Amino acid sequence: MLGNVEFVDFYGEDGTFAPQTLLYCEALVQRSEQHNWTIQPHRHRQITQVFVVLEGGVDVRLDTQQQTISAPVAIVIPEGVMHGFDWQADSQGVVLSVASPLLKEVTSNLGVTSRLDNAFVTPIPNTDRDYVAQLCQQLQHEANQPNAFQEAMLQALLQQLMIWLLRAGSDNTDDANLTKSERKVRQFRALISRHFMQQHQVGWYAKEIRVSQAHLNQICREHTGENALALIHNVLINEAKRFLVFADMPVAEIAERLGFSDPGYFNKFFKRYTQTSPAKYRKQTQ
Repeated sequence: MLGNVEFVDFYGEDGTFAPQTLLYCEALVQRSEQHNWTIQPHRHRQITQVFVVLEGGVDVRLDTQQQTISAPVAIVIPEGVMHGFDWQADSQGVVLSVASPLLKEVTSNLGVTSRLDNAFVTPIPNTDRDYVAQLCQQLQHEANQPNAFQEAMLQALLQQLMIWLLRAGSDNTDDANLTKSERKVRQFRALISRHFMQQHQVGWYAKEIRVSQAHLNQICREHTGENALALIHNVLINEAKRFLVFADMPVAEIAERLGFSDPGYFNKFFKRYTQTSPAKYRKQTQ
């Protein structure tokens, strides 16, 4: 359980950082060993983390999904995604923690920034293992040895790593190759991820991306099979599940966090999509 610590530092510790400048690189063993190879579920504000695992393996929890992963593999975890790890002892690799504004800056000219909105896992082929390992070693060295033009070199190395990750990912569709309606749907989904706790109405999102509600519903159905309101509600339900599983707070407080002024209405909303009440869902997942 996270208690009321919703957003925390790199490995679940309380802490502060300068998100506009942060790029931090360390060996996987450095902090995981201090936590007996178990990192409790937590999430970060304005930090994206990249775990490059070269040896060993891990049971990883990403939001409400859990899977067992073996090296070599890369795990990308954007800001706001709940994650926890149970590492195999002596696993080896590198953890890169990047301020989300910086990551956006170094990937802005790649045309695939929406690919980084969701967590993903990418196996590292044996043919690429040495290249990725060397790139991580360079990042570690540069981060720990202040030199002239250090910031520029770190950003260049980070961009190389991100290009490899995006190429290796299962969905590396270039935004520039999308149709106008596909780009609008991506803009809509990105807005939902940032504003769903405050904005539940389709009209607000339609206005932000400069389309009518009817057109937004039409293109959402065309590209996702669901209307715009269903996409908003899906995100709300997934976030509600995260809170119920990971956060030690009353259901009424969760409802308030998610923008529901009436806890009773939140209960009905949750049950409509899950066929169970929030309280029962929490008990089932303990």
